[in-house]
Formats: sequence, C-alpha cells, structure tokens
Amino acid sequence: MKKLLTIAIILLTALNIKAQDRVFSRTYQSTVLPAGSLDLEYWATSRAGREQFYHRLDQRLEMEIGLGRNWQTAFYLNLSSTTQLNEDGTAFTTSFSPGVSNEWKWKMTDPVANALGSALYGEFTVKPREIEFEAKLILDKRMKNTLLAYNLVGELELEYELELEPGHEKPELEREKEYVVEQDFGLMQFLKPNLGVGFEVRNHNEIAHGEWEHSALFAGPSIHWSGKNWFINFNILPQLTNLKKAEGAGNLVLDEHEKVETRVLVAFTF
Repeated sequence: MKKLLTIAIILLTALNIKAQDRVFSRTYQSTVLPAGSLDLEYWATSRAGREQFYHRLDQRLEMEIGLGRNWQTAFYLNLSSTTQLNEDGTAFTTSFSPGVSNEWKWKMTDPVANALGSALYGEFTVKPREIEFEAKLILDKRMKNTLLAYNLVGELELEYELELEPGHEKPELEREKEYVVEQDFGLMQFLKPNLGVGFEVRNHNEIAHGEWEHSALFAGPSIHWSGKNWFINFNILPQLTNLKKAEGAGNLVLDEHEKVETRVLVAFTF
C-alpha cells in the first residue's frame, strides 16, 4: 500500500508540473525534462536603482531539451542593455552586451520518491569581453502542496580589460578574475495544482583580488502559474542589506547591485 501511494504521488506530481522543470524564477529544482521534451523559455530581468539613475534589462531566450537518463541540456541567447547617467550627471549612456550560454543538469535523486531531491548543474557563458563558469548543487523537497528548494552556487568570471600602466605608451591587455559564492532558497505553496505563491531569498557574495567585497541579501515574493503547455514565473527581489560591510559603506550594495530586481519567465512546452 505504501509503495502504491508513493507511485501515485509521483504520477500526480508529474501530471501537475507536466514537462516543466522549475516553478521558481531564480531558485533551481532537481527536476529534469523527460527524454525528447523541449521547453522554449523567455526571461526578462529588470535591475533598477543605484546611487544615480541606473536601469539594466537582461533578456534570455532558452531552448531546454530532455535527454533521458536524468539528464537535460539547454542553450541560451543573451542580451543585456544598460542605461545610466554619465559620470558628471549631464547625459544618459546606453550600452549593450550579447552572449551565449550552454547548461547541463544531472538529476541524482527525486524530491518526492526520495528523502531529498538533488541535482548537479553546470553553465558556461561567453560574452564579447567576458567568460563565465557556473556550478550549482541543487537540493529540493516536495511535501504535498509545499515545495522547498536550495541552491549552493559558485561562479568564476574572467573579464578582459585594457589598462594603461604608468610609463607605457599604449594600454596592456589585463585579465581580471572574480569569484562569486551565492545561496538561493525558495518556498512555494500550491493553492491549486497549477497555481503557487511563495518567496525566494538570494545571498550574493563577491570575491575579487583575494578580498571578500560584499554579501548582498535579497528577498521577495514569487508566483507560479501554469497551463497545459505553458507556465509563467514572476518574482520581485528587493535588496534588504549588506551582510559584509566595508568600513564607511552603506547598508546596501549599490555599485555592483541594484535596489530591486524583477524577473518574469514565460515558457512553452513542445
């Protein structure tokens, strides 16, 4: 009887989430797409509010493919546009940064059938002057109408810049390394099989030149809504505080991050 109940829960869960592998806007789950399934996803992330006027819009078009044997992969086209005041505050400047990404995810255990769901995730991104490597440990648990998820994230960013050294006639090419350690947490309560409300927490830590620069904490509400072959995830994430303040720094990190981030993710399954 217990085995039959477990199988029934797994089947109902699979029917409720169809082929989708996520209900949060930022926090990943261990679920992967079935073999042969394809999701087409559009992301839009608005980042607003720094010391002066600043707005950045990150857009991603993702094609996600289920490979079977608990594996899936995805390919992204990325485009970021940033508008801000110039240094003397007299005019706006707008810049664009394109990029491409490839991700791989391997599901190790199931969030319903096992005590804890788990997966490993890797992503590689190339931009005109930057290369990024990202790895995630994904843990989650589905308990009736409640879903909990946690991600431990590590990133390596390599950025290439031209630096003019004193005594040199022309700038030299320099490679800057930056490390990121991030923790993401999500809780989703399903009011209906296709409608959930919850919240997400993000703790972003940056390490550059061997120094831990800051620890920005974000938290805000999330909504998930799905239909037969589509789903929408929405999240608002205001910055709450900086847990690692340098001497003389304010309560928020407003040089590397923004006061509020808003993300919408729309997906269709084929």
